[in-house]
Formats: sequence, structure tokens, C-alpha cells
Amino acid sequence: MSSRPMRALVWGFCALLIAGIWWFAASQVAFERSQAITDAIRQNENRTIAFEIYVRRTLEAADLVTRYAARRFQLGAEGLEFAGTPDRPALIAGQIVQSGTFLGISIANARGEIVGTSLRRVLPRYSVADHPAFRVHVARDTGALFVSPPIHSRLAGQNIIWLTRRLNHGDGSFAGVIAINILPDQFTAFYRDAQVDATDVMSVIGLDGIARARRSGGVETSGEDMRGSVVMRNQLANPNGTHIGPSIFDGQVRIFSHRRLRDYPLFVTYGITEAKVLAPSRHRASILFGGAALVSVVLGALAAFLTFSLSRRDRREGELARANERLREAQRIGQIGDWDYDIATGAVYWSPQLCAQFERRPEDGSPSFEGFLSYLDEDGRAAVLHAHQQALATGETQEVEYEVRLPSGIETLHQSVIMPTFDGAGNVVRLHGTDQNVSARKLLNQLQTQVAHLSRVEAMNAMAATLAHELNQPLTAASNYLAGSKRRLRLGSMEPDELERAIADAAQQVHLAADIIRQVREMVSNQPKAVASVSVSRIVDDSLSLLSVTSAYPRLKVSRHLAADAKSVKGDRIQVQQVMLNVLRNACDATGKVDHPEIVIATRREGPTSVVISVSDNGPGFSQPDSIRFSPFATTKKSGLGLGLSISRTIIEAHGGRIWIEDLPEGGACVAFSLPAARRAAERPPTETADAG
Repeated sequence: MSSRPMRALVWGFCALLIAGIWWFAASQVAFERSQAITDAIRQNENRTIAFEIYVRRTLEAADLVTRYAARRFQLGAEGLEFAGTPDRPALIAGQIVQSGTFLGISIANARGEIVGTSLRRVLPRYSVADHPAFRVHVARDTGALFVSPPIHSRLAGQNIIWLTRRLNHGDGSFAGVIAINILPDQFTAFYRDAQVDATDVMSVIGLDGIARARRSGGVETSGEDMRGSVVMRNQLANPNGTHIGPSIFDGQVRIFSHRRLRDYPLFVTYGITEAKVLAPSRHRASILFGGAALVSVVLGALAAFLTFSLSRRDRREGELARANERLREAQRIGQIGDWDYDIATGAVYWSPQLCAQFERRPEDGSPSFEGFLSYLDEDGRAAVLHAHQQALATGETQEVEYEVRLPSGIETLHQSVIMPTFDGAGNVVRLHGTDQNVSARKLLNQLQTQVAHLSRVEAMNAMAATLAHELNQPLTAASNYLAGSKRRLRLGSMEPDELERAIADAAQQVHLAADIIRQVREMVSNQPKAVASVSVSRIVDDSLSLLSVTSAYPRLKVSRHLAADAKSVKGDRIQVQQVMLNVLRNACDATGKVDHPEIVIATRREGPTSVVISVSDNGPGFSQPDSIRFSPFATTKKSGLGLGLSISRTIIEAHGGRIWIEDLPEGGACVAFSLPAARRAAERPPTETADAG
């Protein structure tokens, strides 16, 4: 079964798990970020409320001082300490000037001339008539404390904020202004000694957009124009609120909380950087996302490992299935089945092939051991039981043969191999093995024995026929020499030297017959040939001489065309001559009924190591197919044995060459054979013409 669905399930589950982990991590990060922002806003709003209270109390303290001084000023003689003259301003002293919050207190008359002050360095006739904090009260009486923008003071050498209130006569007419001077940093002194971050920003801003005081870290500033900024737009839209945005001064994104002061055209704002607020949650986010990434990698690796394991299991199962299929096919071809026998339980297992060999269906199950014995005759049962007992007793593999009688009545011969299986204690607990139907093999062995016997008989017949065929020519020639000499001696017409030559020729033929017998013996005994460089011209001459002894070919005309580079070959001279003689004799027989018989012997070089010798004739050609031409005993002659070409092929192939036959287009046939070329070619004329008689 394929594991593809399981692999898809593994990857799907891992993908869902990874998605769930990343969703959880993202959700947790978003929650922690939101929680951090919410907590920061709440804390920042609390800081802003405390800041607002501090600034309002500072202004209320100043308002009380101005109200007290105004009442004393309106008392006339009873309040002379607050009403001097422009030439000699009254020096205001007492508890109201001893506070460290205020820089000084001054009173100006209706013309703006200082008539009373806590500052000892004020020059006579000092006028503040042009000061914005004075002019604002001339036009109308608001009845409220005015908080001026920071204005640079020549006396203090820095920006000063004027807190002023209008003074009236008893009839309500304008009598002057009482002013309290305060440094801008007094508004942010509340957080001066507190532990605040260097990036925190706190400001007191008028509704006119001018900052009365601003503190960023340890730097105090004032007078910045913030009209049109985000903080002003948010303040005008919502007097008390919070927004997140970039600062107009350093561009850092901050959480700003702002609150408007009741009864004063001012509001306070406190800002903390978003990066600082989110730093812990971002650190947690990196941990969460890192953990999610690590878990994702682990899950991916686990999924890959499981997928690889499942794929490998599929491959192994496929290989095992293919191996089992090959095993079943091999068992079917070899008629081998396997079996297993549990000694303790008596359970028997037969492979499907073994069931088929015993004409059983695999679905019927395996027979019991007794059921198996029922297929055997008495001798077979005894042999199997003995082999089982030996395997149990010795623990060694046993082999046994027995005859099986199948339900169909067919009797087959089987061979079984019995192998024991041991437990941890070394005791035999199971027997398993193979059962092979060896009937066909036994029959084949018997047939091979018969064939070997027939082959030996045929070889003896072929050797006898070969000897008869090959010895016929030299013995006939020797007989002719002796018969001719005897006839001429009887007639008295033969000279002694002629008799001597005839006897020598007859002896040569007898020696040739002896050489033929030797060669046949060597062919049978597989002894090495006498290989040497042989002249093709000499072989042709010797063969034609042997043919000329008989009177069977009186009109034979043989032409020779020997190539200059193909005049000699390597081989046994007698065997090559025998081939040439067989081929020439066949050519002579083929041209026996032709009016003008002609035979051509030619050689040519074929490659660097081979020489081809061909014998062509103008006879009728071969009528037999190629498969029969070189077969033993295949002949078209009435008195022939059909061994000439067969023997010739054996000799040529033993020399490492080949022999073949071609039918010529103009008529006739050509028998050609190749032999190894000699290193040196024999020096003979390239073209000769000789007669057989």
C-alpha cells in the first residue's frame, strides 16, 4: 500500500501545527504589544494628571499672592508697603516673597511704571507699559491671572514668564498691574528630581501654541512655537486625551497624554517613546517568533524525516515485492517451493509454488506434515522421516529425494533440502527448506547421457569416414604408381631410373597417408598444430601434383593470381594443403561436364593480419543452402561422403580463420577461406598458369 496519503497527512498536520504556532505567536505578540501600549497610556495619563496638578497649584499659589497684594494695594495708606513712587519704588518684603518658586513680585501703576517690587536692582522710573503682560490688562478686566509667553529679560538674562493680574481703583478704573515673575523651569520642577527616562518629554503649552516650559531629559527650554502641530490639533479637538505620533523636534514616535488646566488657557502634555514602551514586548516577540521558527524547523525536519522514512519504506516494500515476485518467478521456472515446519505447534507453511507443485490451491491452505507424507510412497516417507530425525539430532542440513504421486495420478521426483532453526539455547525449534521437482532434470541427465553415447559413436563413425575419405587419394596415387610401374616392367619399356622415381612417388604418397593419419589423431587428441610460414604457391603446386596423379581431370586448366602481399600464410602445411586439395577436387568435379572448364586460384590481403585464398570455377554452382553446405555427410555426388567441406571448415577455424561460399553472378561458384598472414611473403611470380595434366 502506498504511503502517499500518509505523507500528505504528515505534511498537512505539520503545516496546520506550524500555522497554529505562528498564529499563537503573532496573537500573543499583538496582545502583549496592545497591553504594553494600554499600560503605558494609563501610566502616562497618571503622570500627566500629576503634572497638571503641580502646574495648577503653582499657578494657584501665584494667583493667591496677586490677590493678596492687590487687596493690600487697594487699602491705600494701610498698604503703603506695596505702593511706592516711580522715583522710589516700594520694596516688597515679607513671607510672600520668600517662596523659592517665584523670581520676584512687581507692581506697576496705570502708566506702567514700577511703584513696588521685590527686586532690589530695579532702576527708578522703570516702565513695563510696552510689556504684553501689562497691555493685556489695559483694554479690559478679565478678572483672571494672565500667564504670559516666555519673554527674555534684560535683568535676569533669560526667559521669564509673567503672571499678572489687573489692579483697579475703588470705582473700578484701571489702577495698574501686579506681576509675579517665574522661571519656566518652575513648571517642570516636579519631575526634576524624579527618575524619568532621558527620552521623556513634558511641556506646558498655551492655547496660543507657545510653549511656556519644555523639558526633554535634562534639557529645559521654553518659547517654542507649536502652532499647527499634531499636539495642538489634538488638544483643540479633545482637551484631555492621548495620541501616538512623531515629535516635531526629534521625530521619535511617542505616546503623548495632554490635559487642559481649568481656568487657565494652558494645557500640559507628557510623552514617552513608543520604542521604550514596546522594548520588553519586542524582546518577548523575538523570543516567541524565534521559538516559533525553531519549532517550525523541528516540525519541518520531523515531517521530512517521516516522509523520507515512509518513502524509504515504500521503496523497500517495492523492492521486497519485486524480490518476492522474482523469487516466485524463479521458483516457478525452477519448480522450487519453500516450506516451514514448527516442531512445537506442528504448523506447516507451504509457498504458493509448492502448493502448485503438489496440485493444491494456495487458498486451501498448507497441509499438515501427515498430509504431506500421504503424497509419498513407503520408501519416500521413510527417507523424509529419517532426514528430519537427522536434522533434529545433528542440527545439520539434510538432503533427501523421494517420489511424489499427485492427485492427478502423475508421478514426479522431488529433491528437498531440510535446514534446522535454533532458539537461544541451541535447540532446534523449526525446520524449513525447499522442495524442487527434479523430474525434468533427471530426464535431461538421462538424455544427455544418451546423447553423449551417440556423440561418441558418431565421432568414431566420422573419424572412420574421414580416414577413408582422406586416405583414398594418397593410397590410390601410390597404387597407380605401382600398377603403372608393374605394367611397364612387364612390357620391358621402363628404365631403372624411371622405376626408381615411380617407387619414390609411391613412397611419398604412403608418407602422405601417414601424415593424414597423424593429423586426424592430432585433431582427436587436441594437441597443438605445427604452425609455420607456408608458401601459398607451394601448397597450390603440391595440390595440383596430387590431382595430376589421377586421370580423372585430364582437361583441367588452373590459373593463379597471387597478390604480392598475400603469398604466404601461417599454419600447418599439410592441413592447409588438405583444404586446398578438397576445394580443388570439388571445383574439378563441378567443371567436369563443362566444355571449357576453368579454375582460378587467387589471394588478396584482408587487413594487416589476414590473407584470403579463393578458388573459383565456371561450373553449375552449389544447389544446397548455406546451412547444409558445410554439414557432415552433405554431398551431391553419387560416390561422395560429404566430408570434404566439413573437414575443411574444421581445419580453417582451428587456424583462426573462416571459410565461405559465394555463387558468382556470371555462373559458377567461389570457395574462399582466410588464414593468418605470415610476416614475410614468399617470393613467387604474381601470375602463373599450370595444367593439371
